[in-house]
Order: sequence, then structure tokens, then C-alpha cells
Amino acid sequence: MIAPQSSSYVFKRHARVWLNWPEAAGLIHLQDGVQLDAIHQHAARGLPFVARSRQPGDLPGMVALGLRLPRSSSPRSLAFCVPSSAVREATDALSLAEALSQQTPLPGGWYETLMHLQADAAQLDLTLRIYGSLAWQCATGTPYLADNSDIDLLLAPASLEQAHAGLRLLEAVEKEGRVRLDGEMIFPDGRAVAWKELLANTRLVMVKNAEGIALATLESVWKQSAWH
Repeated sequence: MIAPQSSSYVFKRHARVWLNWPEAAGLIHLQDGVQLDAIHQHAARGLPFVARSRQPGDLPGMVALGLRLPRSSSPRSLAFCVPSSAVREATDALSLAEALSQQTPLPGGWYETLMHLQADAAQLDLTLRIYGSLAWQCATGTPYLADNSDIDLLLAPASLEQAHAGLRLLEAVEKEGRVRLDGEMIFPDGRAVAWKELLANTRLVMVKNAEGIALATLESVWKQSAWH
């Protein structure tokens, strides 16, 4: 998906975003204390950044991006903004199927478990996508995962039935205990909630979108007019 050169383009959270480089070098607006060198080095390698929620200090009308660095780095997460004209391309988060096809090194037993999870999700016609450590490891070829890392999964079901089936699938794999799973479910209106919070069935949940984070009732999150 090529990103239009327009401030009206909607960059979904977790989307992969490539910059026009080196033209974009002078267009980066940094959060306080952010390391510009790390951003430059990443962009110069032709690697993607990730679209994130807006934070205080982000300039209005600019695209909010993030970069996560390997475990040995400090700080690990860098936040910055660019105008939409600095973006060369944007596309959805990497799918779990694509990640597994790259044969990225994983701790023992994880690959088989994730392959089974991917196959079961495909039976539901549900595309699982990844973010977090596994996504950055796939993008950069640099080790990000540790034995105690979570695999962060995104699911964006097309129907209420598919949503509940996907949650049951993730819950079953999580209970097996072979791989630690985490992540979010994205609702039709673009709001995202940690799927473990949905399974916990608490009255209030943390809701995230491109504009930030807010509390909402679980009932209001499930009431979606766009389910089909």
C-alpha cells in the first residue's frame, strides 16, 4: 500500500512505515531526548518504522512513528514525527504467516506452536499479525527476542463470531504455556483492546487508537455497528 502524500491519510497503529530517505532526514521532529543517530541509521538501511498513538509533544498533523532498539540499547523505544510528505510507503503490520516463513530464529519449541496457531487461525479465515519484539527482529535481522519474551499478536476480526472464535483460539494456546502470547484485538471502528482484557471480562478496559489511550466500558467496546 503506497501512502498518499496527504495529511488526510490515516496511518493505522502498528503499520509499517518507510521514509523517503535521505530527503526526510531534515523533516524529523524529535521527542525530548530521542536519539537522532539511531533513527538515521535505521532509515538509511531502508528499514520500516512503526505508526503509533499520538503522545503529548507530537506536532498536529504529523505522522507519529516509533522505533524500538535491541535489548542492549538504552533507551529502547524512540518516538518522533514526520510530515506525510516524508513517507514513501506504508503497509499493515507483518502477518504471522510471513514472519514464520522468514525462519527467524526462535527459542526452542516456539516455531511449532506458532505454526499450529497460524494454521488454526487460517481455518477461521483470520489473519494474525505481529508487532513488538518478533516484528522488529524480522524487520532488522537483529536479535530482539529472549526466552521470556511475549509474542505480540494483532487480530482484526470481520465478524462477531470470528472475534469470539479468535479469542478462544488464543486463550487455548496461552493456557498450553509453550509460548507467552500478548497483543490486541482491533475492532471495526479502529479501536484496539488487549485481548487478554477482553478474556478477563472486566467492566472497564483500556482502549487505544491513533489519537491516544482512554478507558471505556467493555459493553461499549463490543457494541459495534460495523460488524458484518
